[in-house]
Amino acid sequence: MAPRKDRPDHIELVNKSSQKPVHPPKLLGHIQNQAQESAVRLLDHMFSATDDLFYDLSKRATSNNEQNLYFDAMREIRIKKKGVATEFLRQISTLFTELLNSDSNKRETAQAEDELGLSIVEGDDLEIELALNNMTGRTRDTYKLELYELAMRLDHLLLRIPVSEDNNPLDPKQISNAFVDACNTQLRVTIKARLILFKLFEKHVLKQLGHIYSDANQILLDAGILPKVPRQLHRSRSAEAPGQHAPDPGSSAAAQHDVFEPRAATAAQPAVNFQLDVNTLSALMSSARSGAPQALPSGTLINSTGPYTYYLYSSNPGPIMASPQLSSLLTKSQPLVDRQLAAIEPRNIISDVVNQLLAKRDPEVPQALEQPDEDIINLIAMFFDNVLSDESLPLAVQSLICRLQIPVLKIALHDRSFLTDAEHPARKLINTITNAGFSFDESKPLERDPLYRKIADGIQTINRLYKTDEKVIAEFLADLEEHIVKESHKSDLVEKRTTQTEEGKSRIRQARASAQNALYQKLKTAHLPEAMNEFLTNTWLQVLVITHLKHGHDSAEWVESESLVSDIMWLCQPHNDERSLMRKKRLQPEVLQRVENGLEIAIDNPEARLQKIAAIEELLASLSDPEAPQSDFAPLNRHQIETLGKADLDQKPWEDMTALERQQSRYEQLSNKYFLEAKDIPEGVWLSYDDEQTSKTVRCKLSSKIDSESYIFVNRFGFKMMEKTRRQLAYDMQFNRARILDSRPLFERLMDKVVTQLRQAA
Repeated sequence: MAPRKDRPDHIELVNKSSQKPVHPPKLLGHIQNQAQESAVRLLDHMFSATDDLFYDLSKRATSNNEQNLYFDAMREIRIKKKGVATEFLRQISTLFTELLNSDSNKRETAQAEDELGLSIVEGDDLEIELALNNMTGRTRDTYKLELYELAMRLDHLLLRIPVSEDNNPLDPKQISNAFVDACNTQLRVTIKARLILFKLFEKHVLKQLGHIYSDANQILLDAGILPKVPRQLHRSRSAEAPGQHAPDPGSSAAAQHDVFEPRAATAAQPAVNFQLDVNTLSALMSSARSGAPQALPSGTLINSTGPYTYYLYSSNPGPIMASPQLSSLLTKSQPLVDRQLAAIEPRNIISDVVNQLLAKRDPEVPQALEQPDEDIINLIAMFFDNVLSDESLPLAVQSLICRLQIPVLKIALHDRSFLTDAEHPARKLINTITNAGFSFDESKPLERDPLYRKIADGIQTINRLYKTDEKVIAEFLADLEEHIVKESHKSDLVEKRTTQTEEGKSRIRQARASAQNALYQKLKTAHLPEAMNEFLTNTWLQVLVITHLKHGHDSAEWVESESLVSDIMWLCQPHNDERSLMRKKRLQPEVLQRVENGLEIAIDNPEARLQKIAAIEELLASLSDPEAPQSDFAPLNRHQIETLGKADLDQKPWEDMTALERQQSRYEQLSNKYFLEAKDIPEGVWLSYDDEQTSKTVRCKLSSKIDSESYIFVNRFGFKMMEKTRRQLAYDMQFNRARILDSRPLFERLMDKVVTQLRQAA
């Protein structure tokens, strides 16, 4: 969002059709009317579907009580739906009115605190809160771009009123709240029926908001409001409040650079040995504390330091809150924060929680913190900022780690060895969880994954039981490590079998390639009877493959089988001189015997072997008999050439290619840099791979290189996921379809990154 000082004091809005100035509130009223008209249609459709659904549920009910529940809900909704719709539209109208209210800043602050949800919520209210957060989060992700553009345009339209997701009347959170409030005031149904109704609201209203956003953006575009929205200001939310730890727009790219450049060298990087004592931390943070601070609505001062925000809690006007008191308050909020973080997308809540706790006694005069505590809190918040922007972590792992924010913060506050001891249980737990979850397959329901469930349950236990005794963390760490060892033992066995199987397949491929090449070199210019071409490229090819597998390329058996092809070709040619005829008479029965001997290893059925030999004998005899019908001689046909693995020999020369074909040919040229990277990539490296066949991104480990050409990738259970040649892997790396992941210990790696960025910003 453009800084306020850079904006004009007024702006003339011009309607495209009339070319007359339009007053901003009238333009906003036009958006409101269109949105409400569309909402009425969506609600009508939703209530029709509601009637049908509750009727179907009552028919499938397994008890009279359940059937009555659905019938009562259906009747109540049918009677009260007009009142719900009226109240819903009234709430939407109120949202537009409050947007123009000069007290909107207070409303934003209150909504931000509500979203944090530190107030105690229990029973049915908690169910509703979780349902509201879930459907809001999903809708915001679906319409991220449209919401961002709408918020930016409304922000420029209304000049002095900052518009964000917290006060945008068309944001999914506001629309969902309006519907929930309308249901609470109008309907008397059970929580089960209410949650079903909310799911229907998400399906038939929230998921259909796209055209409302498009219409609103078009109205503003026609009025000349921000024809081009500045993309460099885009955030993961339409607008970030100053108090939130949002990744810097460049941080994602920076993280990607850190993880993937240089690609092949990442796996070989030495482990980071991170240690940071309190004195060094204070010196490091001194530059972050300097500069011109900005004030949040709560009164807390902040400084922007590179990609991070530094919160000046020590400058708060209230009395100092001692570290033990802060830790005690964090302990009380710990289970609730964990429960709510488990239900939403991962986010950094440290600054929100600390600010709210400091303002708990007197919101107008928030309490202050000691300087060392302030430094620790900001450092831990910066660490979790990097967790959220790290490209190597699956979203599920980011969510699990973010649920440890309060316990980790408490540990860092009361145990200074946390930053200096690499063997600290909490640090080891973070690294163990990320290492274990590094290979989670998010294309399948993780709730069915025993390891994921164990980690999630353990984190829940820590948040429920951990106060200051780290025994609960150490016990869970030991239990988790034992589970991982057992799983690793099984996956190692499976991976070993996978490698053995692939080595066997590779030997077969090599044998087949050698046999195909040997035959092709002999037959590529020859003209033989069609039946003989078919026999050699089909039946005798199998004999050569098996001989190669059993005896090898340099064996006497292979030389015999290969030389037999030359003898058969000679017998098929016409011969008129005495010496050649005598040799042919002597050689033919010998060749037939050698064919029979060779077929014994390829054809088990004696009758089938005899039929093959009889056909060859009959063919050779017909070639020697002038009275017999003569076979047509021909070169290898297209199918036979393909059988010998030479189907791609007819590639167009450069001068015959079209412009598009030439462009594609240039595009497919492989950079030598990536070919060398693929050659040197060590086994055991994890990659993020865009699978073109399934259009999904998968995580896989390079298990083995078979003969330095076939690269076998497995999942965490040791089962084969894909196979690539060295050239294919290099090609995919060149065009960013295969990305090496940084699997070094997460805590040390990200903390080292934080320190490096702070030093660079100093």
